[in-house]
Amino acid sequence: MLGSDFYTYVLNKFKRTDKSTEAYQAMTDVIADMRLQMKSEDFKEEAYVTGISTLGDFQIGLPSDFGHIIGKVTVTDTDSDSTYSPLNKIDKQEYDELYPNRLNSTVSNRISGVPQHFCVYAKQLYIGPVPDKITYKYQFNYTTEDYAEITAVTTNVPFSGKYRNILRDGVLWQLNDGLQNFNEANYYLALYRDGLSKIISNDFENTSNATDNAVQYNGV
Repeated sequence: MLGSDFYTYVLNKFKRTDKSTEAYQAMTDVIADMRLQMKSEDFKEEAYVTGISTLGDFQIGLPSDFGHIIGKVTVTDTDSDSTYSPLNKIDKQEYDELYPNRLNSTVSNRISGVPQHFCVYAKQLYIGPVPDKITYKYQFNYTTEDYAEITAVTTNVPFSGKYRNILRDGVLWQLNDGLQNFNEANYYLALYRDGLSKIISNDFENTSNATDNAVQYNGV
């Protein structure tokens, strides 16, 4: 939906026309929250990272639109066409404990072998152990993040198609909370959370291997 059209849709419930600025700000905030929680199909990407260019390095810069990694990181050696087990995700503290030698001042002492783990930290993909080759290519799927402000002239308001009622519930929650109408805010927050949980549940059926009968989810 066009930004102004979705605003009209919100007014069907909100009624007040003196809070347009707050309404568009709420749209931006709620869309960001939906993307964060849903890992929506609309914002999933498959990324191929060329890898590490210098032997001894262990960090790879993440894409500029990176939000969250989905699943594991797979590794292929372009030199031998070999494929290795996917990297397991660990947190930064465990990474630091497992691979302190990555900080050795002598680069040759950092080289440990075929990568086994990764962690995401400070917009970097940390690989461990330090790769013993620069011909590894790392592939991972991720969600994008885009926090462009929604305005009246926004051509396509994200989620305003098949999820427009859930997006509206989220906007009404934000608007009423800002006005300190806490009873109504809590009412719409409950609707918004319930809608999100249904989307996430149905999307899981579409992407998981738990059933052979999963179908694309098209609405609540």
